Amino acid sequence: MNPIFPRLVVASLLVFALAPAVAARKGQTKPPHDVGVPFTLDAGRILLDVEFRKPDGGARRALAWFNMGMTALVLAKPLFRELQIDRGEPLRLQIAGAALEAAADEVTDGDGGFAAPSFAHLFAPRPVEAMLPASLLRDYRVGIDYRRRIFELTRGGEGAPEGVAAPFALNEKTGFATVSVSIAGQSFPFVIDAGSGYSWMRGAVLKQWLVAHPDWRRAEGAVGLANNNMLDYAFEKEGIVARLPEIAVGPVIVKDVGVLGTAPVLGALDGLVGDIFWDNWQKSATSAVVGWLGGNVLGHFKLTLDYPNRISYWRAESAPDPHDLDQIGVTLVRRDARYFIGGLVRPAGNGTTPGPAVEGVAPGDELVGVGSFDARGAGKAALLAALAGKPGEMRLLRLERNGLPFEASAPVLDLR
Repeated sequence: MNPIFPRLVVASLLVFALAPAVAARKGQTKPPHDVGVPFTLDAGRILLDVEFRKPDGGARRALAWFNMGMTALVLAKPLFRELQIDRGEPLRLQIAGAALEAAADEVTDGDGGFAAPSFAHLFAPRPVEAMLPASLLRDYRVGIDYRRRIFELTRGGEGAPEGVAAPFALNEKTGFATVSVSIAGQSFPFVIDAGSGYSWMRGAVLKQWLVAHPDWRRAEGAVGLANNNMLDYAFEKEGIVARLPEIAVGPVIVKDVGVLGTAPVLGALDGLVGDIFWDNWQKSATSAVVGWLGGNVLGHFKLTLDYPNRISYWRAESAPDPHDLDQIGVTLVRRDARYFIGGLVRPAGNGTTPGPAVEGVAPGDELVGVGSFDARGAGKAALLAALAGKPGEMRLLRLERNGLPFEASAPVLDLR
């Protein structure tokens, strides 16, 4: 086995466990008052309009992905050079009234490649140019109001925020916040990750749960927002979608929680070396973890993370949607501005996994459109919305195979 291969796969899956975390920063200033700025939600992921400071003192605005599940501070190459980070200039930026600074050697140069995400793959046509880790804000109380789409930084020390309190363990270097989640009477460690649109977990652990609770199984193959990365690996294509009837984060009860249990990155070889993805990713947490809680859980709360005191506050604003994954049964792979069928989702029934729910479609086919919606050049969220609907509704898929166009009809699955 090529020893480099696992590293490349892990990097492609956006693992930053081995990347340098953002270290202590000079010149951090707390906002003069509590400040909130709007954010954009893209397929459950938080995008902030950030003001970077150029060496000449001018401002440069850019769209940045706030990612609590990765450690590196990443800039796209053009922005990296425009801010002269390559010449040793420190990175200076302002978020919600707080002035932040990071040394040049703490910033990753690149958009794609080893230990850097491909922003175009994840967000195009949105022009995302940066990724900001939670460690950048660990001196603050961070509020994420999903209902109002407001991102807040507060000084703390002014009384407890609204919501039910749940403590978390903090890796001070990486900013990873881990909470204890109770599921079926047992406690499991999960990282809070607003950078992911959906909750993922170790597939091996989920399989153990499904032995005792086969009715939790929903499908084989990532679908909808659970199809988070859209990479051509078994990781998503052979993952298991399940719906947990109830979880508890401390005293906070959340019902109808969807999760994707990932398949082994290296197939059978993972059994020899461990779970290469999770075993590396969890190095950025305080201890071993089972998975992360993503936007499908967090998005129903105003979530406040008091990093200095290591307490999270959860104010419920809506109930989880048990139909959040109801869509056409395909796992998608994105290549540049085009989407391809990576796999056919096999919906579960009575603990079994019958055949695919889409006929006449095969892995490798390009998904050109859904009805009148054109998939080429479309954003991930828009395409998933076109594929979604009420269970049993039919969708016309426009596809190409070997350059020849064809059509297929498929039903929206019921994955509640």
